[in-house]
Amino acid sequence: MVRDMAQTILTLLGFEVLTASDGMEALEVFRQHHKTISCAMLDLTMPRMNGWKTLSALREIQPDLRTILTSGHDMLAVMRFNHPHRPQIYLQKPYGLTELQEALQKLLHEETRSALIL
Repeated sequence: MVRDMAQTILTLLGFEVLTASDGMEALEVFRQHHKTISCAMLDLTMPRMNGWKTLSALREIQPDLRTILTSGHDMLAVMRFNHPHRPQIYLQKPYGLTELQEALQKLLHEETRSALIL
C-alpha cells in the first residue's frame, strides 16, 4: 500500500516509476533498467532482502546510485549502525507529498526523472 502511494505521488510529480515487491525483484529490475534509473527509494523492511542489503547490492552495480531509505523507525535508530553503503536521504514514514518532493529535489537537482521504488 505504501509503495502504491509513493508510485502515485512520483507519477504525479512527473517521474517514470518502476516498482518491485522485494529486494530480490528490485535487483532484477535494476539490472534490466539501470541505465535509465536516476534514483532508488528503498524501504528498510522488505521480504527476502532488507533495505540495507538491497542498497549494497544496487551500489555494487552502480556505485553512484542516489538513494532514499524509508522506514517507520526513528532515523537515529536506523542510521546508528555502520553500514558500508549509506543513502543520501532518510525519509521517515509516514511521509506525504511535500516531504517526498523535497527529498527528491535535494537528491536529483532537476535531473532525469526515473525512479525505482521498493
